[in-house]
Amino acid sequence: MRPVLFFLLAILVLVISLSGCASSPSTTYLALTFSVGDAPRGICFDGENIWVANSNGDTVTKLRASDGQFLGTFSVGDAPRRLCFDGENIWVANYDGGSVTKLRASDGQVLGTFHSGTGPRDIRFDGTYIWVTSHGGSTVTKLNPSDGKILGIFAVGRYPQGICFDGENIWVANVYACSVTKLRASDGEVLGTFSMGESPRFVAFDGKCIWVTDTDSGSVFKLKASDGEIQGSFSCGEAPYDICFDGKYIWVSDLGQHCVYKLRTSDGEILRSFRVGSAPYGICWDGESIWASSYIDDTITKLYRQR
Repeated sequence: MRPVLFFLLAILVLVISLSGCASSPSTTYLALTFSVGDAPRGICFDGENIWVANSNGDTVTKLRASDGQFLGTFSVGDAPRRLCFDGENIWVANYDGGSVTKLRASDGQVLGTFHSGTGPRDIRFDGTYIWVTSHGGSTVTKLNPSDGKILGIFAVGRYPQGICFDGENIWVANVYACSVTKLRASDGEVLGTFSMGESPRFVAFDGKCIWVTDTDSGSVFKLKASDGEIQGSFSCGEAPYDICFDGKYIWVSDLGQHCVYKLRTSDGEILRSFRVGSAPYGICWDGESIWASSYIDDTITKLYRQR
């Protein structure tokens, strides 16, 4: 275990420089950086707190979103990668453990660990069920959140990674198949598989369209959610990785440039870039601020507008 200071608020408070700003150039963003666990990856928000998966520490860290106050570190399975919130509990995909762990969000108590396929990589809640991508199995698994029971296993493309829910359907990015698969959430029926890019990684929904990062090509793709038609491909740094939607804009983490980008949804234009920690893997919106994890620095950065 690292010393207690490992979890204290980092002293850095920065004014983030803006580049490629197309509107409101006078807006100032600030950054707060907090120490978390070893090799942080995925991030999720539970309505009050930020949860971070520490992939080399087999733990998750809980921080208060308002001020970054450290609230606890909790043991999970081997190599946790991504997390989601089901309204009461936090679910963690344990990549090397072939399992998912369910923790009570209020106090981090482990409520169960459940088998979920080989190499669980990403995890989402659709309002009723938990969905998990399986790298090794080229499948997604549907779980009952009450007891972790497997309700279905559905074939997708090779090496599925990111997953998202559009209100009716599940979308999965298949890294080695260079495609995304759309499944009906009610029964897992495949509604379409759409080719794109060189290594589609993670997925977000903006209310109308699906956005997919493609790390090897340095691009982000925009697809119509209704039929998967590609609406555009946009250059986005060196190695775009994780992605989220803040209700108005798309945000993307760039592993290669150690920054995150803010994109306009209408045309994919980069409106701003923000320097964060080294190798930002995860990115998350908490309703007011953007959070990005730094895999190399063992930190998480909060970007927020100066009031």
